[in-house]
Amino acid sequence: MRFFAKTFNSFVSVIVLQAILVILLVSGSITRSQEEDSKKELKAEALNVYDNFNSWKRALWGAIVDVSKSEELRHMIAAQKHIAPDEPLDAYLRKAALQAGAEFLIIKNSWSTFSAVRVLTEKPLPSPAAQNFFIDRPHPYVEMVLADNVLYFCGSVRVGAADGRYLDLFILKRVDDALMRQLSFNPRVRALVSLNSHFVVGTIAGTSFLAWMQGRSFSTSYTVVNELVEEGVPYAVVIQQSGTARLAGKSVSSTNISGFPVDAPTSLGSLPPKIEATLSICTFLSLSEYRARVNSINRSILLVSLFVTLFTILLSAGLSKAVTDPIRQLRKAMMRLKSGEKPAPLFGPKKGEIADLFQGFNDMAAQIAEDSRALSAHIREITRIKEYNDKIFNSIQEKILVINAQFSVEKANRAFLEYCGQAEDAVLGRNIDELSLALFDEPVHTSIRAIISGGKSSDVQVRRTSSGLSFEIKFYSLFEENVAGPSIHCIMVIEDITAKVAYEEKIRQAEKLASISMLSAGVAHEINNPLSSILTNVQNLIKAERDVERLQDLQLVEQETKRIARIVRSLLEFSSSKCAKKPATDINAAIRHIVQLVGYSLRKESGIAIELQLGEKLPLAAIGEDEYKQIILNLIKNALEAIGTSGRICIETSFLPSESMVQCIVSDTGTGIPDALLPRIFDPFFSTKVDSGNSGLGLSVVYGLVSKFKGLIDVESKEGKGTAVRIRLPTAE
Repeated sequence: MRFFAKTFNSFVSVIVLQAILVILLVSGSITRSQEEDSKKELKAEALNVYDNFNSWKRALWGAIVDVSKSEELRHMIAAQKHIAPDEPLDAYLRKAALQAGAEFLIIKNSWSTFSAVRVLTEKPLPSPAAQNFFIDRPHPYVEMVLADNVLYFCGSVRVGAADGRYLDLFILKRVDDALMRQLSFNPRVRALVSLNSHFVVGTIAGTSFLAWMQGRSFSTSYTVVNELVEEGVPYAVVIQQSGTARLAGKSVSSTNISGFPVDAPTSLGSLPPKIEATLSICTFLSLSEYRARVNSINRSILLVSLFVTLFTILLSAGLSKAVTDPIRQLRKAMMRLKSGEKPAPLFGPKKGEIADLFQGFNDMAAQIAEDSRALSAHIREITRIKEYNDKIFNSIQEKILVINAQFSVEKANRAFLEYCGQAEDAVLGRNIDELSLALFDEPVHTSIRAIISGGKSSDVQVRRTSSGLSFEIKFYSLFEENVAGPSIHCIMVIEDITAKVAYEEKIRQAEKLASISMLSAGVAHEINNPLSSILTNVQNLIKAERDVERLQDLQLVEQETKRIARIVRSLLEFSSSKCAKKPATDINAAIRHIVQLVGYSLRKESGIAIELQLGEKLPLAAIGEDEYKQIILNLIKNALEAIGTSGRICIETSFLPSESMVQCIVSDTGTGIPDALLPRIFDPFFSTKVDSGNSGLGLSVVYGLVSKFKGLIDVESKEGKGTAVRIRLPTAE
C-alpha cells in the first residue's frame, strides 16, 4: 500500500507538473508563434508600403525620361513665340503629367522669368510656389521636396530645343493622408513618412513616434521597433530610409534647420543652398489583435489543462497499481535490451493486455537478437565487398570518373585525383567545368549528353593538351534503378596515350624513311652508270685541254660531278642508321659555297635576296659536307618556290652551348604552309606544287639526312607570312 501511495502521489505530482509545463510551453510557443506571425506580416506589409511609395517615384521618373527624349516637344519649344506656353505645348505637358498621376505641373522657360503652375486635379488644392523648385542637375531626376510644410514627389527635367531655348518642367505629386492610405489596404497597418524628427505625414498621428525619434541616429537603412505605443495602441514599426528630401520655402526656418545638411550651390546658375533631411517610410502594424488572440488561447489552454489534470488524477488512482509493476518489469527489460544484453523472458499475467504486452516483448527481443546477428553479418560482407571494389577501382591506372545527369562528379578514382591534384572531397559533387581541366571541352560535353540521354551506349574521343600530352577518353553508359526511377550515368575512362602516340609517330616516320631508303638505293644505282661515263670523259678532256679558261670550266664540271657521285654514294648509304666514319663540317663555309652556286640564278631574279647572319667561331658539325650542302640547297630551293618573284631568304647560324649543338635557321617571306598540311611536309612525294614539276622529296630527304646524323629539325610556318626551318646538329668530337 505504501508503494501504491508513493506511486500514486508521484504520478499525480508528475501529472500536475506536466500540466504546468504544458501550459507554460504551449503558451510560450503560441506567444512566440504569434510574434513570428506579426513579424512576418510586418515585414511583408513594410515591403509593400515601401514599394507602393516608391512606385510614384518610378512613375514620375518614367514620365520625365519620356519627356526628355521627345523630339516632338523639342520642336514645340523651338516653335514658341510667346512668353506663356502655346496651347499645343500646354496640352502636351498636361497630358504627360496626368499620365504619371501628378497633381501639379510647373513650367519655367529660359527666354523670360515666366513661371506657370498648373493644377491637374478637380479637387481644390493649394498650389505650390514656383520659386521653391529649380533644376540643379543636367539630367532628369526625381526628388522629394518639402515646400511650405507640404511634401511632394517632384520629377525635374530640362528640355532644350535646337536654338538653345529650353523649358524647366516640374511634375509634382502631394504626399498626404489620402496617398498614404493607398499604400496598404490592411486595416491593422498604418503608414507614415517622416523627415528626421521634424515632420511627419500619414495615417497615424505620429506624436509618440516623433518623441521617440528625437536624438536618434540609425546605422542601417532598415530598422525594426518591436513595440511603440501610439494613440494608446501598441504597434510594431519598420523604419526604412528612402533617400533624402530637400527643404524649401517656409519649411526652412531657424526652428527646424538644425541638424539638416546644407550643400553649396550647384554649377547650374546661382541657386539657393540645398538643405536636405533623411526621408523615412514607417510602417506601423497594430499588435492589439495578436495579443488578444494570445490571451484567449492561453485561457483556453489553462481550462483544458486543469480539466485533463483532474481527470488524469482520478483515472490514475484506479490504474496505478495494475500498471506500475508490469511497467517496471518492462522498463528494466527494455534497458537491458537497449544496453545490448539479451533479456530473460518476462513472465506475468496469463491473460489480458498486459499478458499480450509481455508476450510481444519476448517475441520482439528474440527477433531483434536474430536480426542483429544477421544484420551484423550482412554489414560485414557489404563492407568487405565495398572495400574490395574500392581497392580495384583505385588500383586502375586509367583515370575514371562517374558523372550524373547534372554533370556532377559522383565518383573518381585515385589516378584521376592525382592527375587534377585535388582531394576527393574537393572533387565529388562538383560540376566537371569547375575542375578547370582542359580536357573537358564542348565535344566532351556533347558525348556525355549523348550517353546520359541514351543516344549512345559508348563513345571515344582523343584530346591533346597544351603541354603536349595526349589522352584517349572513352565514354560508357551506366544504368541505375533507384527510388526516383531509372537513371543513366556516364563513366569516363581517361587514358594517357602520349607514349603510344609518340611510338606510333616514330613507326610512321621510320616507314617513311624506309620507303625513301629503298627509292634512294634504286635511283642511286640508275644514276651511277651515266655519272661514271661523264666523269671519265671530263677527265679525258682535262688531260687534252690546253686553253686555261676552258680547263678551269672543265675542272669545275669535274668537281661538281664528283660531288654528285658523293651524293649518290650517300643515297646508297641512306638506309644505314650508322655512319662509317665521324664526319666534321664547317657549316658556315658550306653555306657560303651553296649561296655562291645559286647566286647566278638569283641575279636573274633581282626581286629575291639572300641574307646571311652567320655566327663567328662555330664548332664543326657532326655531318658530311656534301650532306649538309644538300640540306641547305633543298631548303633554299623550297624557299625560292614559296617566295615567287620577290622576297627575302635569311640564313642564320649559331652555337647552342647548353645542348652542344650547332644551329641553322633558314627563313623566308613566302606564302607559308597551312596548318592542316604541316604534319605531312616530311612525307615522301608530298607536294603542293605537283603541277610545277616538284617531286615532293626535298624535305623528306632533308629529314632523313638530319635524322641520320642524330640531329633535330623543326618547322614553324604561318600561312601568308612565311616559313622558318630550324636544324640542330651535334658538334663534332
